[in-house]
Amino acid sequence: MAFLLGCEKVRVDFPTKTVFEDLSLGVDEGARIGIVGRNGDGKSTLLRVLAGDVEVDEGRVIRTRGVSVGVLGQADDLRDEDTVERAVVGDRPEY
Repeated sequence: MAFLLGCEKVRVDFPTKTVFEDLSLGVDEGARIGIVGRNGDGKSTLLRVLAGDVEVDEGRVIRTRGVSVGVLGQADDLRDEDTVERAVVGDRPEY
């Protein structure tokens, strides 16, 4: 199996809390993983770190060339005037 993405010795600090310290992990091609924890333990932060949406304070994030990570947020920004179709596919041409 080929390595896809991961992190080495990552530290993420928020103003009132250290979310991760010395975190290392890797995800290989074909792996099926789950991220489990209590509310506030950093599950969403971990996903955002792997996606590149959150900068780490220490360590490094590694992504194999061509690998992209998408994160579905916990909140939406739907507008009342949008149709369901527009909310789902946006401005993309019909397919």
